[in-house]
Amino acid sequence: MNINNQLDSLYSRYQNPDVQFVKGGVIDENTYTTSSPKILLLLKEVNDPDSKENWSLVDHINDQIDKVKFTSTWKNAGMWSFAVQNSFEHYETARALINIECGLRALATTNLKKSGGKSVSNYDEIKQHAINYKDLWTSEIDIIKPDVVICGGTYSIVQEILQFENLICKAGTSFGHALGTTFIDFYHPAYMVSPKMLYAYFKEIMQSLGYV
Repeated sequence: MNINNQLDSLYSRYQNPDVQFVKGGVIDENTYTTSSPKILLLLKEVNDPDSKENWSLVDHINDQIDKVKFTSTWKNAGMWSFAVQNSFEHYETARALINIECGLRALATTNLKKSGGKSVSNYDEIKQHAINYKDLWTSEIDIIKPDVVICGGTYSIVQEILQFENLICKAGTSFGHALGTTFIDFYHPAYMVSPKMLYAYFKEIMQSLGYV
């Protein structure tokens, strides 16, 4: 059974017909399983406050790949993923549409909270959801088996729940080890700052941790 099928089986045990459920997963299994390092982008929740329909991040991102039209979130995520797989090419190379696509295909992603929220998340709500559904998101990680989990605004929640030792890398950011992987504190890919600055800092972090 492939990764996304295993995740579907897991999700079926948690879905409630009265509550929206947004699935995570790997964007392209063949690309993900052969990538090094394998990266999971762990976010808070999707910005979808009004919809009650279930949907899939994998389908959502693949639709953007098919249309070659990317939102800022997935444009940045694709650049970061491509960069790690390609020894951090220059920013202008990483931002080429074909390379964003390649980066996204190598990526896995999910949210701590599976129902939609607003553009600005409620920290306490996300944290409580992560506590209540710890078995769900830790099982996702077990199935996806990433080498690295990039925590897009979720690191403090995850670290507090899992209680792993918080370390500081030479680039000045927090990281720690748990569940057979490395969790790294970073910004959400839609964070309102220059994408060039995010790219440069992401590069410094990953280099300081030996991923280049």
